[in-house]
Amino acid sequence: MKTPAFRLVRRPATDDGPPPVLDERQQAVVAHTGGPLLVVGGPGTGKTTALVEAVAARVAGGVDPERVLVLTFGRRAAGRLRDRVARRVTTLGGTTRAVPEPLVRTFHAYAFGLLRRAAARRGEPAPRLLTGPEQDVVIRQLLAGDPQRWPERLQAAIPTRAFAGQLRDLLLRAAERGIDAALLEELGAKLGREDWRAAAGFRSEYDAVLALRDATTGSGTGYDYAELVRAAAGLLSDQPALLAAERRRLAMVYVDEFADTDPAQRDLLELVAGRGAPLVGFADPDSSTFGFRGADPDGVRDFPDRFPTAAGAPARSLTLTRSYRAGGGLLAAAARVSRRLRGPAQHRDQAPAHPEAAGLVQVHTFHSAVSEHAWLAHRLREIHLRESVPWSRMAVLVRAGRQLARVQRALHTARVPAVVHAEDLPLSAQPAVAPLLRLLRCALDPSQLDEEAAVWLLHSPLGGADPFTERALRQGLRALARSDGDHRPSGDLLVEALRDPAELTMVDRRWVAPAKSVAGLLQVARDAAAQPAATAEDVLWKVWRASGLADRWSAAARAPADEGSRAEAADRDLDAVVALFDAAARFVDRLPGARVEVFLDHVQGQQLPADSLAPTADRGEAVRLLTAHAAKGLEWDVVAIPGVQEGVWPDLRLRGSLLGSEQLVDVHAGRDVGVVGQISALLAEERRLFYVAVTRARRHLLVSAVAAASVGEGEQTEQPSRFLRELTGQDLPEESGDDPGGIDESGAVPRGLTLPALVAELRTAVADPAGGFARRQAAAAQLARLAEAGVRGAHPDQWWGLAPLSDDRPLVDDSEPVRVTPSAMESALRCSLRWLLERHGGAAPATAAQGVGNLVHATAMLADRASVDREALLDWLDGRFDAIEHAARWLAGPERERAEAMVDKLVRWVTGNPRRLLAIEQDFVVELGQVQLRGRVDRLELDEAGRLVVVDLKTGKAAPTGEQIAAHPQLGAYQAAVEAGAFAEHGVEPGGASLVQLGTPTREAKEQVQPPLVAADDPGWAAALVRRTGQVMAAASFAAVRNDRCRVCPVRTSCPITGQGRQVVQP
Repeated sequence: MKTPAFRLVRRPATDDGPPPVLDERQQAVVAHTGGPLLVVGGPGTGKTTALVEAVAARVAGGVDPERVLVLTFGRRAAGRLRDRVARRVTTLGGTTRAVPEPLVRTFHAYAFGLLRRAAARRGEPAPRLLTGPEQDVVIRQLLAGDPQRWPERLQAAIPTRAFAGQLRDLLLRAAERGIDAALLEELGAKLGREDWRAAAGFRSEYDAVLALRDATTGSGTGYDYAELVRAAAGLLSDQPALLAAERRRLAMVYVDEFADTDPAQRDLLELVAGRGAPLVGFADPDSSTFGFRGADPDGVRDFPDRFPTAAGAPARSLTLTRSYRAGGGLLAAAARVSRRLRGPAQHRDQAPAHPEAAGLVQVHTFHSAVSEHAWLAHRLREIHLRESVPWSRMAVLVRAGRQLARVQRALHTARVPAVVHAEDLPLSAQPAVAPLLRLLRCALDPSQLDEEAAVWLLHSPLGGADPFTERALRQGLRALARSDGDHRPSGDLLVEALRDPAELTMVDRRWVAPAKSVAGLLQVARDAAAQPAATAEDVLWKVWRASGLADRWSAAARAPADEGSRAEAADRDLDAVVALFDAAARFVDRLPGARVEVFLDHVQGQQLPADSLAPTADRGEAVRLLTAHAAKGLEWDVVAIPGVQEGVWPDLRLRGSLLGSEQLVDVHAGRDVGVVGQISALLAEERRLFYVAVTRARRHLLVSAVAAASVGEGEQTEQPSRFLRELTGQDLPEESGDDPGGIDESGAVPRGLTLPALVAELRTAVADPAGGFARRQAAAAQLARLAEAGVRGAHPDQWWGLAPLSDDRPLVDDSEPVRVTPSAMESALRCSLRWLLERHGGAAPATAAQGVGNLVHATAMLADRASVDREALLDWLDGRFDAIEHAARWLAGPERERAEAMVDKLVRWVTGNPRRLLAIEQDFVVELGQVQLRGRVDRLELDEAGRLVVVDLKTGKAAPTGEQIAAHPQLGAYQAAVEAGAFAEHGVEPGGASLVQLGTPTREAKEQVQPPLVAADDPGWAAALVRRTGQVMAAASFAAVRNDRCRVCPVRTSCPITGQGRQVVQP
């Protein structure tokens, strides 16, 4: 057999079509080859297109592609730009050819390359990029060694991971801005920040420790994320020959998104492309949204002076004002937002490249988020169907990641395909990853396994429990513990069972499977972590393999097309797990000896989506859901922005940290560090982010919010954001029937644009006698077309109420016995439909009161003699009472008192009962024609005349009347059973039957006696009633009968005589 050959291939490139037609200003950018140039333009003005064409023109002109450097702000942005440049360069002249790719890098990747090449020339190991966890390990060790250097107010926080993280953030911000230990000390003294002065001393010690470790281990020098760029700039500054060589090597430098650069990056850029070197920077200061990462849009304003020409003149600026993305309507709306931003404004005056396509802006407010999401789903589907916009050309943008899940659920409910890409969420927030991380945390740190964590793991994919299973498991564990005198809450028992699953073997196996699964995985994680030299990747792999999720999700991902939603979810989950293993592998490579806990801190500390090179599955056609930050650099035909609420967007909560890293940035930039200044800076950042969101749309922009006043204590007022008024330039429209979205005054959404909704509307029209013949005939014709096409529900044979019965046979054939129990007779005779539905799953769930009644019945089995010991009965009851699950803990006391009162009544009644006891809880089966009467009597007694008397104990709070007792079906059935020989060994003559009411509010037990059958006018009435009940239970149809129990009927939603259960074909 021939061995198959495998080779690595690049994914097929997207066809960008023919080269774009550039306007005059873009052509000027492409033609620029000497000296610095700043290109400023709003979103969609073709900045990136001009950059790509400029790179292609340099390569076409004979410049070595490896001498062209393109810098941008993030790895994903660099990847997208690299793909575009590569496709354009390799297709120059209309033919595909192989050429080296131009250098498209992030600033940090470029800086790392400089340091690595320098280390190679010196014969030293390659430098390393320090990860956050690696830095935290060193920081926490140093903090533990000398905590006294820090102010007294910080002493309690020093041992925590959060303090180490905030100190690392302060050091990163200082490194980005070139603030060394001496300057940090000076600023701390000037502003009275003793924590900064302590951090300055710590920084010196931290740098010395890292340098010593690098020297003694023989590994390459370690740099943190912020130091990397500063280190590369320092390298070039210290070695003029190296700097000159680098400047000669670079024939052209292009910088995309210059407004998102920080001071350190601009310093490095000034070294390699300053003093008149060929440099083109592309910027939109209104779209700078990464201030929390150190970005400073003020760098755009300083560009001409910082990057002068060779002659010393300020760099030339060129403004792109033609929008190739949006039409006039969208541009006008975006301009109303941007005019409130600080900075130069000439680039905001844009003209559409295609004036005929104005674009549509819709801004709506709603009374609830449910109405808002329903409208959003309707509009997306309407645009998809009526304008043929593919789902993948639509996006829903939100301010914060926590909003994504709610929007996704609403769209899925409305059958609008929507997807959140794994790379758009922090890894720790992925639904498939979070359970694995939490399980590892609980396994390695037992204190983390509390009741909340235990329940969360049980309901996760690792356990697979539902609320009913959890409840039954808690009840089983509590009953087992109470039998041993253990009165701890069920939450404690649950945690203990996961730590030591031995107790689970004594609980009903139907409920313990999830707990056994989680407990087993916890043990797998502990055992794997205890192995010598175990890495995070090793432990994670063993837990993943033991969980069985790989097989389950793989099978779900390959499910048939009709299970598409499950397959998509499985694909997303597998993508997330692949990304987790990719992160674990990179972590282990960087920190071979790090403990698993450090890896968990690393992943769970990520608050933003992490770049990942791990492969992902094809998501297919779906609306993309993502945050506004993740949408930067992207565009869609339709963009929806729901949930634009005041307090959410803008979010003006001060981000001040314990050590004031934000204040340090403001001080260094010369900005106001007061509360007003900080809020002003936050508002500007939030407005720029909103501007980025609204400028992602090409054709449709849908913006919505909830406007709802508080309706009671505890309710919060929901107010639309101020940004909505800025967007519209006027007061917001209220919901009305004539607005463009089609929302009427009640907030109802128009008929859904789906086949089931269309069929429903046509069927309504056909069946409406007031609709007129022509309208009904037209609706019938359309239904006929749909039925011919195979649309479900269009043909009358599929209409509810018109289709014939699937089975008209009786419930029990004539040749089979009809099983009747005395306790069910009353229900069947009162309302046969209720009896049928309750018998087949419609019964209400057991209540705590029923549990108390069952316990009293069980206690009564011990009352087998007149001299019954009351204390023995109460002790037996008390030992089992805690197994009952009450709706609230405070109810246990009153219910226990009520149970003890019933036992007292029972004892007094037994003591005064003149009849002789024959049996307790006696089963019986007798035949009465086709009816098989079977059941169990609470007490079988013998009266003074030698007749058998059946006693039934009742624990309910209500009792039948005297008239009802005479013909009581249950008691009559007991007498009929006695007469038919159910207890032939004791006799066949019934002496009557009685109900002993223990639960009524009377002080003594009330015995309600049904006379013997012989005393009745018709001694055979009871047997006849049993046979009639058998006929009712064996019938082919069951009737709903209105009675005094309808109010508490558990199946009233299926009852045709109530409004809730009325048939859909009824008027």
